[in-house]
Amino acid sequence: MNQILLSKMEIRNFKGIKDFNLDIGGLNASIFGENGKGKTTLYDAFLWALFNKDSANRADFSVKPQDKEGNDIHFLETDVTLHLLINGQSKTLRKMLKEKWTRKRGTATDEFTGHETSYWVDDVPAKAKEYQSEINVIFNENGFKILTNPFFFCTQIKWEDRRKILMEICGDVSDADVIASDKSLEALTEILSGKSINDQRKIIAEKIKMLNEQIEAIPIKINELSRTVLGEEINYSVVEAGLLEHKASLRKIEKSMLDAGQLASDFRQKQQEAFKFSAALEDRKKELDTSARAGIKQLLDEKTLLENEKYRLENSKLSLGEKIKSCSLEVTKLSDFMTDLRTNWGVINSTTFNAPDPDNFICPTCKRTLPEHDIEHQIKEMKESFDQNKQSELAKINADGKSLKERKEKLETDAVKFNEELFRCEAKIREIEERLAELSKEIDAEPKNIAVPNYNSDEQYRSLQSQYNVLMEELNKPVEDTTSELLQQKAKVTEQIETLNNLLHTRDVAIKTKARIEELKAEERTLAQQLSEFEKQRYLIEQFIKAKVNLLEGNINSRFKIVKWKLFKTNINGGIEEICEPMVNGVGFSTNLNHAARVNAGLDIINVLADHYGCTAPIWIDFRESVSKIIDTKSQVINLIKSEPDKVLRVEVA
Repeated sequence: MNQILLSKMEIRNFKGIKDFNLDIGGLNASIFGENGKGKTTLYDAFLWALFNKDSANRADFSVKPQDKEGNDIHFLETDVTLHLLINGQSKTLRKMLKEKWTRKRGTATDEFTGHETSYWVDDVPAKAKEYQSEINVIFNENGFKILTNPFFFCTQIKWEDRRKILMEICGDVSDADVIASDKSLEALTEILSGKSINDQRKIIAEKIKMLNEQIEAIPIKINELSRTVLGEEINYSVVEAGLLEHKASLRKIEKSMLDAGQLASDFRQKQQEAFKFSAALEDRKKELDTSARAGIKQLLDEKTLLENEKYRLENSKLSLGEKIKSCSLEVTKLSDFMTDLRTNWGVINSTTFNAPDPDNFICPTCKRTLPEHDIEHQIKEMKESFDQNKQSELAKINADGKSLKERKEKLETDAVKFNEELFRCEAKIREIEERLAELSKEIDAEPKNIAVPNYNSDEQYRSLQSQYNVLMEELNKPVEDTTSELLQQKAKVTEQIETLNNLLHTRDVAIKTKARIEELKAEERTLAQQLSEFEKQRYLIEQFIKAKVNLLEGNINSRFKIVKWKLFKTNINGGIEEICEPMVNGVGFSTNLNHAARVNAGLDIINVLADHYGCTAPIWIDFRESVSKIIDTKSQVINLIKSEPDKVLRVEVA
């Protein structure tokens, strides 16, 4: 068995402890002090150095010393060193937290920018991963806390995980062994069909819930359907006979309406034919009128066309005049610009380079005249730059002049084209004016009053008028209209038929509703049978769990001296619920067990787990003054005892 002992712990600036050395040489020890002097802080420091957590398993607690207002005290290093004995071999682990202060550019003071943590293993600096790896080789975090804190296993570990660890220690019992222990459970083998008890238990719970929901819904559905069935009995034979009689009446009415409709259709057709003849008569009148005025109309139409064309040409003439004027103005402007460019070109071309006075070339640093060769070089560069700029300006003037010339030539070409179009337009206008004068004379020569033509002398007109008169005589004859009366009779009979159909529909609905109610009752019986079968399976599983727990509890509890484990409880509804509650003399650890009993129960659990893990570690017992006697243990024990007279921590080594 591996043995881990605490030989010495050195603490500086950890929470409320400024400087303290706990030197116990790997032996049992008791630490005395009044409340608030740092007894529990020693265990916090021990765990912080190993796992970065305190005795309450918190990782976000403050380890730095604080002032009376609860603010961190700066510029201190929090340092904890553990001297362990592992199977007689010494192992030193050291952890230090210090603040980082940085002076930003442009400021005169340092600013707090965070923390950094340093680690050492056997006085050798280590990285965080290397430090943690060294600890993990010795023990894992949860296992170590279980072996050092009597309350950790029962308060910080979930009951499912506690139960799993107990099964690892004492061994589980197979489902087959449990079934074999009780003949009443044999049916479970077929029910499970290879599934685990837990999976089958979940399946059954879901099935029972679903079946209960379905069964509860059926009476509601039956009640709703029952309300739709009419209470009074109806003689449906009488209804069917009445329906046949009314349908026969409806057929007679529809036949009469069809005959009346045919008469109305013939009347409407004759009206349409009369309208067509009336329209044809009007069209023939217009043709005769047009024929009588054909000569003058032709002259008037030609005059209108020529006047429109003259108006269009006059607008074109105005537009061309504006374009010619615009071209002329633009050409004048371009000519002026080209004259200015020629003048500017002559001025620039006549300029020459004038070399500056050599005495003006002075060094800006020493204020002395530059050497002659430097002066010559600079003057040469200045002349080259002057010549280059001059040629560049002349080239730009040439390019601008070329562009202006091209633009001017295009405008002159456009002006010629516009003048030609203007000449053609004016010629066309004179031609139209001459023709309009001739047309005016011809129109004046036409008769002023044209006689109205004699329509009846036209054979086509007389024929149309005769057919129209015959149709109008037939349309003016009186016709009896019975449509409105027949429609009223049809509406009344149709309403009676609909009422009788609705009565027959209620019969069909009632028959279907009653059949559906019987289906629901049969479904309810089937679901009740299924529910009964699943409840039997649930009962068998609960009996299985009881049998398995009884076997397990006996096996597990034989390993402990004072703790007895309760692995299931029976609920009010008779169901079995799995738990994992440590008990001492029938009292639950998490309910009414006193502190002394909880400590000894925790030590009993640690003893069993230490044997299982093959390792012992220092056990820290807080509030030890409340426990008169603790059970024997192979582990090192460090007692934290409240003592009013001890104003500073006092250590006694056994």
